[in-house]
Amino acid sequence: MPGPPTPPEGYTVTHHYCLPEDAWHLELDHQGARGLLTAVIPDEDPKRQPSFRFSDPGGSHEVPYEVMRWFMAYVADHVGRIRAWMSLPPDTVDTIVSLREVRYTDWGEGDHEAALVLLAESLPHEQAAAVVAELLSDADRATVLSDLACPPEVAADRVEALRARMAEAGWRSGTTYE
Repeated sequence: MPGPPTPPEGYTVTHHYCLPEDAWHLELDHQGARGLLTAVIPDEDPKRQPSFRFSDPGGSHEVPYEVMRWFMAYVADHVGRIRAWMSLPPDTVDTIVSLREVRYTDWGEGDHEAALVLLAESLPHEQAAAVVAELLSDADRATVLSDLACPPEVAADRVEALRARMAEAGWRSGTTYE
């Protein structure tokens, strides 16, 4: 999917991740006036929807209609890419959330291989590939996808240990309701 066109003359977009909000911020800037309009795109919690914040610390600032249309299209493109995993079936979303939590807080040696086995066993290939794309992006995608088709040999207790940590992470994050 091609991205949106380049910004209108004089306008830029600043991207940054806000850790306290677990969200991407896309700020529309114009010739030194930063953050006129901020799109807030949560990427951790599927229940939180994207939103906008209006701000101009220097006073009033007019944004032309065509620039607003462009910015909305720009944000829509990013929402689609940042939140694509959230449109997967609920069980797959739960898997992503809990595996992400483990990856960020308790990822150990051998967990990559155990995750591949767990995903290959529990999800259809295309959903497992989506999880890999969302969580294991530092690995070469083609290699990981071929590993999913023929997962490495991993001790069953290692897979079960990862599954247990994922279940605990899901309960901790409030995303698992079983």
